[in-house]
Amino acid sequence: MNEVDNILWQVRYLQNKNWLRARELLQSSVNEYPNNSKLQLSLAELYQSKKLFRKAIVEYQKLLPIFDRKDLINFRIGNCFLALNEYRLALNYYNILPENSPELLYNKAFVLSKLNRVDEAIDCLEKLFKNNYPMNSELPHIFLAELLYTRREFTKGIHYLELAEKSYGKKGSIYYLKGLIYMNLKNWLKAYLDFESADKLNVNTPHFLKNYGLVCSKIGKNTKAVDLLLRSIKLAPTDPGAYIEIIKLYLDQNRIMEAYSIAQHAKRNIPYSITLSMLYDQILMKIGKDFAFNKDI
Repeated sequence: MNEVDNILWQVRYLQNKNWLRARELLQSSVNEYPNNSKLQLSLAELYQSKKLFRKAIVEYQKLLPIFDRKDLINFRIGNCFLALNEYRLALNYYNILPENSPELLYNKAFVLSKLNRVDEAIDCLEKLFKNNYPMNSELPHIFLAELLYTRREFTKGIHYLELAEKSYGKKGSIYYLKGLIYMNLKNWLKAYLDFESADKLNVNTPHFLKNYGLVCSKIGKNTKAVDLLLRSIKLAPTDPGAYIEIIKLYLDQNRIMEAYSIAQHAKRNIPYSITLSMLYDQILMKIGKDFAFNKDI
């Protein structure tokens, strides 16, 4: 074993036990062997593994003049900028590279979506499927379906979600997004069935529960709708969405005092909402009318 290989072996041993010692060893070794790309790469990778992305970028850039695999280094630099949420700089590095790997296409699509270049992001992800790149998870399918959802290309979105289910089995995220698409298409029964499947797979976010509750109300499952909307409020007490939906549901059922109770609860948790204020006024008008009617009797 030569001296450089011995140093690298020590670094591998130290990096999870005493990474600062590993860094010191690499820094001194890089100074001793300034043109050794293995040591320089190991130092950059160490910084990246510890989420010290700016330091990693500096070390990767030092590698560019001396390392043969420049595409790898530019990709790593792009990934560091991505981790720092510096999307334009990440894209500059990704654009240097040939689009010949699924990871690059996925990362590039993510960056483009963050820059609101959604159509280009969709093109990137569709290349994954056109070129039959191997994929290890359903995430590219879901990401592409989400972007198509924003463009209201619902049929294509469903297609990729069904491909994901066929390849990776039942996933809550797949059923939730399918349910959202059917909800937008006002196909309430299909939306309900997909939301029900997502619920069984432990999807439990406030927005999911609110949308599931809204769909339940559309197919007459009002008791379940109320339960889901109350669960959404419990998880996100400062979000007006579920309050609005449950108050509307109570008003439709002429459950005025229950609507009033929820509206009072909303006022305590949400400083200002035009829609809630309008509903509150509507509730007070109904209470006033009922009081006047009973007084006349």
